[in-house]
Amino acid sequence: MTRTLQTAAFLFLTLSQLHAQVGSLDPETLPATIRSDTKVHFISIDGSFKAANTNWQPTLHILTGGDHATEPVTIGGHTGVKVNGIKFNTADDSYQLWASQHTIDILMQVYGDEALVDEHGKPRYFNFLTGTLPEPIAVDGGTVTKELVNKKWNWVLFRIPNGLRHMDGGRLVGTIHPKAKGDSNIAGVSRLSGQNGGTIRMDGLHDLKVRFVAFGEKGAFGELEQINGSVQK
Repeated sequence: MTRTLQTAAFLFLTLSQLHAQVGSLDPETLPATIRSDTKVHFISIDGSFKAANTNWQPTLHILTGGDHATEPVTIGGHTGVKVNGIKFNTADDSYQLWASQHTIDILMQVYGDEALVDEHGKPRYFNFLTGTLPEPIAVDGGTVTKELVNKKWNWVLFRIPNGLRHMDGGRLVGTIHPKAKGDSNIAGVSRLSGQNGGTIRMDGLHDLKVRFVAFGEKGAFGELEQINGSVQK
């Protein structure tokens, strides 16, 4: 009988620990699923988050103006930026790193409000634009659960392909289109828009509020289900 009770107690403790591991992620700390052996470029908009390890570099910055205008916002006890336009544009001063990566993971902390759903309450798609003018390519980042509309800051993770350009075989993120190099007008727009100052733009999420953005090698932040399965209720 004693052994049975001990076994039951052990199983209960184990299940409790597992539940804790896949439960809500604390928005005040970086996810514990981060791997120390992968490269990451990041920006902490309110300065709260520091590099997780020596492989993390603060080389991202948020661009604003034109169709990717943003403004500061304070909500849920923290400061971030709100998307005022139709695009959210994050440039990377060290974008060349991604030229060797066929997949890029994107970790964000976003505020859980109505910007994440459409007028029917259905989750909006996170669409990303990769590559430079004159041939940027859109890729689908998928959706997040509508449970994310919880009036809290939440971690979300996306995984997108970094395809090859047909013209020269260069990666869409991490290299500049040859035509952009040869055309001063295209080169100027590409550089100023962050279409690859060499990076990734997000489309169609007007009013989205963002506190943190990081680009990483595949698996740098853990797996999708480890981050996106953890929603604050």
